[in-house]
Amino acid sequence: MNQASNSPSVPRASQGSGTITELKEIDGPGAFSFLVTDSVAGATGTLHGGCGLAATGIALERVTGRPISFIAGQYLSRAPVGSTVQVHVEELAVGNRVTQAAALITLDQQIVLRASAALGGHDLGIDRQWCALPEVPPPGECESRPLTSESGNSFTDQADIRLAGQVAGENTVMYWARLTNVVSSNPDSLIALADLIPSGMRVSLDAGFRGSSLDHSVKITGTGNSDWVLLRITSSAIRNSIGHGAVEIFSPDGQLLAVGSQSFAISSITGVLDR
Repeated sequence: MNQASNSPSVPRASQGSGTITELKEIDGPGAFSFLVTDSVAGATGTLHGGCGLAATGIALERVTGRPISFIAGQYLSRAPVGSTVQVHVEELAVGNRVTQAAALITLDQQIVLRASAALGGHDLGIDRQWCALPEVPPPGECESRPLTSESGNSFTDQADIRLAGQVAGENTVMYWARLTNVVSSNPDSLIALADLIPSGMRVSLDAGFRGSSLDHSVKITGTGNSDWVLLRITSSAIRNSIGHGAVEIFSPDGQLLAVGSQSFAISSITGVLDR
């Protein structure tokens, strides 16, 4: 049984590693901004949902001084590449060990993303995990995933994502993933990468589709310092064009780093499996 290693008393922001987005402080307490660039965009040329949620996670950690344990986001509108969005954090309940807080990403007074989170915790000496690392080939033996955007400049296109195990029609898909200039096992990296759940469902459905995320929830279950992480994506169901799935993210040595779930609206089927 693998033992999880957590350091809830040390915020991730103090560990000296890069982050998915570069936040700038603006006027007012708990207020930040960042530019939507290709590196945090999705295939549609707008803010990638996972990167947006990761940005709120960074802001929440900075304001509370505590590490993310749980974060969930609801996606409400889009922010195109080239726009500057604002992030506003509000601490709702501050306890001795856990802070509950909320964050908004806005563009021109319109809400793009609404997030809620719990941060902190303490060590009781009982940390452990029950999920085991799947048996898959190492990254060097896996084929790279094709580009998913027309420009080839989206967040996932700039990442190194490799097909560790997928069979069209089956409900489980596995990817190795490595980010550029950012440690892949950082909490904000894990939050962003967990947004690959719809990509896994395309394989499970054995069809390409267009759609948009409705919600995204990530729980940080471990800490690590690894370039590669392994995602095990499970498609659960589609009903009334709404897809539901889950993900587990592991370090190469078998530590469970994060678990997540997502729901998304499928707007149209585009044809054969395209990624």
